[in-house]
Amino acid sequence: MRGWDRVSGWWRGGPGAAERSRWGRWLRVVGLGVILLAILSAVGDRGVVRLYHLSRTRAELAREVARLKAANAQLAEEARALREDPTRLESIARDELGLVRPGDIIYDFRPARDASPETP
Repeated sequence: MRGWDRVSGWWRGGPGAAERSRWGRWLRVVGLGVILLAILSAVGDRGVVRLYHLSRTRAELAREVARLKAANAQLAEEARALREDPTRLESIARDELGLVRPGDIIYDFRPARDASPETP
């Protein structure tokens, strides 16, 4: 049966029908290939989702590197001050180690320990 199909509205038969059918199959294959490529590019080891997670991780690591560089610069400055500034070194020895110079007067404000505690 050649001509216009009244039920489906498609042209059936006639010249070029086999060629149109072949192009239709190729379009389906190409369409499925495009859909498959889109799915594979979205997921997997090299997909868009993985790329997004990697870029977030890279940004977090860049912030961590910046924080560590700032801390390193602060420690380098403190080390320089300890090497070059004797008053800084002396203040640390006095504050943290409890060292005193000869001739310093020491005031001890700790409460005296009594053998018998006071009772009201």
